[in-house]
Amino acid sequence: MEGKPIQRGLIPGIILIGLGVVMLIGQFVDPGGWVFLVGLGIVFLALYFAMRSYSFLIPGCILVGLGVPVAFGEANLVQGEEYGGWIVVGLGLGFCAIWVIDTLVRRSSSWWPLVPGVILTLVGIGLVLNARGLLSAQMLSLLERWWPLILVAIGLVILLQQLVRRRPQA
Repeated sequence: MEGKPIQRGLIPGIILIGLGVVMLIGQFVDPGGWVFLVGLGIVFLALYFAMRSYSFLIPGCILVGLGVPVAFGEANLVQGEEYGGWIVVGLGLGFCAIWVIDTLVRRSSSWWPLVPGVILTLVGIGLVLNARGLLSAQMLSLLERWWPLILVAIGLVILLQQLVRRRPQA
């Protein structure tokens, strides 16, 4: 257990070094807010890979997921209403990345990040399509009315999985 205090000291040290490097870069170039988000996210991801601690994977993926669309916005690749949609897509993909990375690294993972990840990604795609004028008024009306069925379907899948697992095998 003597190694624990050293590990605790490493974590804030690595975070401060990463923040310092990102902020130092900002002193010489005008990188925009995305560099801070992605840079801090990469620091958390490095901590995850170094320590295999799930608590670093979550902020790492979320920050990188938010930082990438912010970079696109700051580069004027996306604008207006479409920009908000891409932010939501990035957040959703960040959640999905939590599951993907942890599954690849540990060969198993909790599926919880897929729930907000898939929902946010689909909502974001809908916002982008709407901003580009690719969704008709009828389609929007249909989605606005019936989207809760997606939640019901996800809930049914979860319940069925639990029932199948609990069924006694003879």
